[in-house]
Amino acid sequence: MKRAFYVVALLFFALFLAGQVMAQGSPAQAGFDKEAFQKALDLAKEVHFTGTVVSHDPMCHCVVLNTAKGELTLLDDYAKFMQEYDQAKGLKVGAQVKGVYKTVKHIHYITSISYE
Repeated sequence: MKRAFYVVALLFFALFLAGQVMAQGSPAQAGFDKEAFQKALDLAKEVHFTGTVVSHDPMCHCVVLNTAKGELTLLDDYAKFMQEYDQAKGLKVGAQVKGVYKTVKHIHYITSISYE
């Protein structure tokens, strides 16, 4: 009985791993086109924001701000921080910030951010 349980558990684990690999696929299969994304980002409307940094995770490039309209989640992949690119690493929690973001496919990307 235990042996059958282990075989079934191993089978489910193998199927899970195979599903994960197949789900990733290649970027072309996933519909990611860097040039099309850049064009969409360039054409997107700029939205200005001010708020307080609630959290910033540099590993996933996620920034959560508390603004007058509520919490706002942004990605810092394309952020210009204090006039320098690739420096928005480790925004101070509790700091007052202002900046600009653009939305592409319902995801908000910071284009510039600075401390107030």
